[in-house]
Parts: sequence; C-alpha cells; structure tokens
Amino acid sequence: MSWYDMGPVSTCKLFGAVRAVTGIKNAVPLIHGPRGCAYHIGYLLTARGGRRIAVASTELSESDVVFGASEKLRDRIIEVDRTRKPDIIVIMSSCATSIIGEDIGRVADETSELVDAELITVSAGGFESSQGEGYEEVMMALIHKFCRRMELSSKPSVNIIGEFRGGADLREVRESLSLMGVDVNCVLTSGCSIRDMNMIPAGHLNCSFCDVSGIAPCRFLEENFGTPFIHHPIPIGFSNSLRFYREVLGYLNLDYPINEEFSAFLEERDRLRAELEGMRVAVVSGPTRAVALTEFITELRMKPVLVSMDMIGDYTLENLRGVPGLRSEILVGVDVSDIEEAIIRTEPELILGGLAETRISEVSGAPLIDVMHGSSLTAGFRGAVNLGARMCWAVYGDHDCY
Repeated sequence: MSWYDMGPVSTCKLFGAVRAVTGIKNAVPLIHGPRGCAYHIGYLLTARGGRRIAVASTELSESDVVFGASEKLRDRIIEVDRTRKPDIIVIMSSCATSIIGEDIGRVADETSELVDAELITVSAGGFESSQGEGYEEVMMALIHKFCRRMELSSKPSVNIIGEFRGGADLREVRESLSLMGVDVNCVLTSGCSIRDMNMIPAGHLNCSFCDVSGIAPCRFLEENFGTPFIHHPIPIGFSNSLRFYREVLGYLNLDYPINEEFSAFLEERDRLRAELEGMRVAVVSGPTRAVALTEFITELRMKPVLVSMDMIGDYTLENLRGVPGLRSEILVGVDVSDIEEAIIRTEPELILGGLAETRISEVSGAPLIDVMHGSSLTAGFRGAVNLGARMCWAVYGDHDCY
C-alpha cells in the first residue's frame, strides 16, 4: 500500500507562466480568473522560494464567468499600473476565462495607452498544457516583445535561457563566467529587466538551462537572430561543470585555464568518493537537474537506483543515456504512488528530491536533500563540494531534510 493516494507530480500551464513572470524585475503577473488561482499559486511559490510572491487577480465571481468580465479586467490593469507602478504587466487567462473565451489580447490593446507599464498577454488556462509550456510561452512572448536585431556585444557574452530561480547557483555561474571574461547579458527570466531582454540579440551564445522550456526560445533566437545555442545540463558536479565551461569557452574562442581550476578540486572529489562510494541514491527532480544530479552521483561512485522526472524535454533521454555506467530504474511523469512504490522497491539510502518527497523520506528512513527549492549552492566546482558535503552529512549525521 502506498503512503499517499495517487496524485500528479507536475502542475498546470498557469503555474508555470506565473513562476516565469515572478522572476522578472518589477513585473506583475495578473490572472484573469477567480481569486483562488492567484492565492494558491502565490502561496506555493512563496513557500518554495522563501520570499513573498504577489500575484494580482481580477477575482471573478460566478456572474463574471457567466456574463464576461472584460471591463473588470480593464479596470484591474489600470489599478495595478497605478498602485504598483510595474515595468511589465503580464495578463494571463485562467481555466475559467479560457473556457468562456475572454479576449484578453483585445482588452490589453484597448488599455495599453492608458497605462505606463508594458502589457503582455499569455493564454494560460491550466487545462491547456503543463507548467513547462507556461514557462516557454512567457519567454517567447517576452522575446517577441523586447528583442530586436542589433550588433553583437564587443565583449564575449551569453544569455541563460530557462532559468527561473536566482540564488546561490545562478550567482556562482555568473561569477565564474565573469572570471573567464564572459558577460551574461540576460537570464531569462530570473532577475532580468526590460533592458536585459533588449540585449538578448547582442549575445554570442545562448545556454538553455531548461530542457523542457528553454529549447524552443533558443531555436527561435538562432533562426531569427543567428545566435547559436547549447543545451548542456545545469552545471552540477565536477566533470559536468568542467564540460559546461569548456563548451562555452570553446564557442567563444577564449583561452582560460579551466583545466587547472578543475584540478584544484580533484583532492576534494576523491575524498567525497571515499566517503560515499557504493551508496544507493534515488533522484526525484525536473529533467535537466535530474540528468546533472545523476551524473554527479556516478562521478562520486554512488549508485543511482531510481531516477524519477516529472516530464522530459527534447534532449533529456539522450543526455541521460550519456551518463557513464548508468544502471537505474527511470520513471517519467508517473503518479506519486508509483514513485513511492519504486522507492520501496529500490531501497535507496539517500533521496535527492524536493519538498514533496519529505513524507517518503520520513517513512522510508532514507534522508532527503532538497535540491529543487533550497537556496544552498549546488552549481559549479564549489557547488559540487558543497552538495557532496551535504550528502555526507545527511547519510552519516542527522537525517532531516537538507
């Protein structure tokens, strides 16, 4: 018997759209729908990210859904613009307004001259598709709105496409690239401004950090602006980080002693191997992070016994097959109960997952490290040391969530 009832492991398009928007500087997501959509998404994102996420709503009533609420949407756009003074308002439909066919694009066009903010509309009825397509549609709307052809920047520069959370990992990547002589023009969407998005076509290379939602924007930018892209897994782990930086340096034809930098961490890598070799590990994660984590586990000579992903992108399985010596059960988009049963069956000694795996960890006795929502450093060489140390502590120390 499973510990939970059956349930989905991913969420809807509206959630993904809101999450993508909340990364943008001085942007407000405005949901044209009942108040519950805004409240629950904002509450969940606040709990996951550790900072308050404000989501505006037209708070539709039953009569609004029956008779339409275009006027209410217009008034709410003007109110949000006046009270919050955002640079961008992203107006999103919900399940209710998508079903009744509310024309949010028409309302935005009619209201655009009455407000200072840039208005963008996204069809985001939750039933339309998954969170990944919500991320993607927001990024595509932003690119169409703010990107125009321009000269390449004089200094080597890249854009990071499909990164929605900031924190220690993003700082590590940006700082490491800066030391190598590489500017980051824009991270779409974490921390980006309108000016950052204007500079996307000036980049020499685009780096997709999301295998589900980052590939289509990268392809569009390649086709329309001639910018090449790479779809390397998020740089987690020693060897994976080395390959990522090598690939960027190779594309930009830069000479930087990355091999020497990598060599300085080999002693620490070997110490971690001595502590963790043979340990059985389950990974429950999004696809791009799951590939990187699985490779890191094998690099430390641990045994990945289960890899469970909520969805897969264009290159996920190809990249996963490239993990040396991988012998693991792989699950994609299964119910919570299937993940629980797989954990019982594979008997991991450690779980790399998120908050949703807390109960599984408690019942199974396998300690959990939250690699999905935590603010602890995991990226780059220093992140590999930090994550390895957390795994040692989780296994040999206290068995709480790390």
